[in-house]
Amino acid sequence: MSAAAAARKRGRSGSGVGAAAGAGKRRRKAESAGDRGKAKAKGGGRMNEEISSDSETESLAPKRTEEEEEEEELEETAQEKKLRLAKLYLEQLRQQEEEKAEAREFEEDQVAGRLKEDVLEQRGRLQKCVAREIQTPDPAAIRVLRGHQLSITCLVVTPDDSAIFSAAKDCTIIKWSVESGRKLHVIPRAKKGTEGQPTGHSTHVLCMAISSDGKYLASGDRSKLIFIWEAQSCRHLYTFTGHRDAVSGLAFRRGTHQLYSTSHDRSVKVWNVAENSYVETLFGHQDAVAALDALSRECCVTAGGRDGTVRVWKIPEESQLVFYGHQGSIDCVHLINEEHMVSGADDGSVALWGLSKKRPLALQREAHGIRGEPGLEQPYWVSSVTALLNTDLVATGSHDSRVRLWQCGEGFRRLDHVCDIPLVGFINSLKFSSTGDFLVAGVGQEHRLGRWWRLKEARNSVCIIPLRRTSVPPAAGS
Repeated sequence: MSAAAAARKRGRSGSGVGAAAGAGKRRRKAESAGDRGKAKAKGGGRMNEEISSDSETESLAPKRTEEEEEEEELEETAQEKKLRLAKLYLEQLRQQEEEKAEAREFEEDQVAGRLKEDVLEQRGRLQKCVAREIQTPDPAAIRVLRGHQLSITCLVVTPDDSAIFSAAKDCTIIKWSVESGRKLHVIPRAKKGTEGQPTGHSTHVLCMAISSDGKYLASGDRSKLIFIWEAQSCRHLYTFTGHRDAVSGLAFRRGTHQLYSTSHDRSVKVWNVAENSYVETLFGHQDAVAALDALSRECCVTAGGRDGTVRVWKIPEESQLVFYGHQGSIDCVHLINEEHMVSGADDGSVALWGLSKKRPLALQREAHGIRGEPGLEQPYWVSSVTALLNTDLVATGSHDSRVRLWQCGEGFRRLDHVCDIPLVGFINSLKFSSTGDFLVAGVGQEHRLGRWWRLKEARNSVCIIPLRRTSVPPAAGS
């Protein structure tokens, strides 16, 4: 009994201890719960304060972000840094290769475009659209160069556009600076029957031509002579004789020193200037030939005057193609490219031709209007034509106090008026610069081939007309 009583006593004491311990645990839990409640209450108060202040929330958020970034950077290992730098380097290489590929593609497009232009130029089908970009020239910007005493009959521009050669009925040739407008050299008139004087023309100079390399200048006059000059120094080199009447047209074949000449004797002659030699003569026109032009092919075109034809001469075959279309005397002709040309006549018409068709592709009648009393109207003669090589831009001149610019339509099947440039007098010669930056006009009081009219208000001069272009907006997607 004593043992059992002792055991029960131990059990009660153990349970009391356990109960005390449980009560202590419960008190600690309650205290901790109370502390957490107080903490929540305090935290809740702070949270309410933070919510009510937007500026404090915004200011605290970036700080936490920066701290996190700094921790990430501190935690980055050397291996991870190497991997990151390697990825950056590869990305740079990829961007560089893409830029190189784009540049290479651009260059290939440029080369392909240039090759296409060369092929079209050789075939005579190149037609750059320039006319629609031309602004109407300001009359105040036209530069007037005066030095000839009589009417200007012809002029040429050097291939580098730095100088102009002009000739006139006063038998002189003047070399002008395009930049300054000053005379660089004067070839004076040679008086008949005098010896020992510098070589020069003694009669009206009707035509001139300059080689494509700017080395030789050729001039022809009414005394049947062709003079060859060194273009740089204006030194006389050779004199070609052989025509039986006035020399009315001259042209060098581009890229060579082969010279074509035509005359009122109805013939076309071929010369080799570099070797100072005559080559051959071709016949075919039925009347005095008025003008001649040539480009790179071994052929030339002529305006047949009153025989009413334009002819293409194939030199190697010694053959010719005959074109009909004007109703009057054809006084001027100019090649636009290897397959197309423009001509003007005294019936007032301007014609566009394709060398594969014997009729005009386009014919503009009364291109410069009409004059005279009612019932007796007559069209203004077209005294000069020119074209900017391989483009759609054409210029014509008459004596109606204006130079007219035209645009050749697609396929050269239409001639549209672009603008007028006021110039008083007979426009006896027109030439574009090789770049198309300016147009040069030879103005006189009389027509270059005769004295049918005299315009006293005109001034015998060379006029440089600047041509400015408008910037055309790029096409969509370019």
